[in-house]
Amino acid sequence: MCMVYTMKEQHATNIRAMRETWASYCDGFLAFSTANDPRIPAISLPHDGPEAYDNMWQKVRSIWKFVGTHYLEDFDFFFQGGEDLFVIPENLQQYLQELLDTDRTTSDHDYFVGRRFKGYGENNYFNSGGAGYALSRGALRKYITEGWDHPHCSPTRKTSMEDVMIAQCLRVVFGIGLTDTRDMEQRERFHPFAPATHLYWRPPKDGERDWYKDYNEEWPPLLNEMCCAPDSVSFHYIKKPAMVRHLFALLHGCDGPPDNA
Repeated sequence: MCMVYTMKEQHATNIRAMRETWASYCDGFLAFSTANDPRIPAISLPHDGPEAYDNMWQKVRSIWKFVGTHYLEDFDFFFQGGEDLFVIPENLQQYLQELLDTDRTTSDHDYFVGRRFKGYGENNYFNSGGAGYALSRGALRKYITEGWDHPHCSPTRKTSMEDVMIAQCLRVVFGIGLTDTRDMEQRERFHPFAPATHLYWRPPKDGERDWYKDYNEEWPPLLNEMCCAPDSVSFHYIKKPAMVRHLFALLHGCDGPPDNA
């Protein structure tokens, strides 16, 4: 199941572009917004505090609670990101199936899958919210039944760092860590920037600070064409609807939508 958080103002632009392109390839799709719209479909979901970037964690908490309550048994994995995300669901589905096959497990086991970061501070490991991340059914079940109001899961905190908060909760309360989602040649599959940014990114010069380099010290990004796996799953900062359609056209050519679109 693919999920995005957004606002009413984006329904006719970013969200429409998603629905006309990659979102139709997900097994399920929901947008969580500031207004209901069954055509998307979008749901206006209440949460604690204001509708603001600095309160993103409370919105995301409510999203996980909603899908865990209503859709837990309908899907194996639940993938969430923002309105400026481009996803290749076919690659996501293939990667997750291969992960289960390799581990000889099912989605009722605990998986927290995305682009690993190590932020500033001790043991601050998390999956990039910008690149999107997925919870398995097993991990989501634990979060909504035991973690949602757990004191170590920051139930009342107001912050934009939703990705840090969910990672901390899963790690501290349930011992669920991060998955290395790189391919056999150490190329990343989940990307916090747009394709061109990753292709041309270079480490900073000596003495210069760069948060992206700092966050990847334990698994330095590969450069040039090695930046991104051929079966990449997601790219962030795809802000213009025209770019969403352009990327989709490059990937799919003249193919029509899937049969279940």
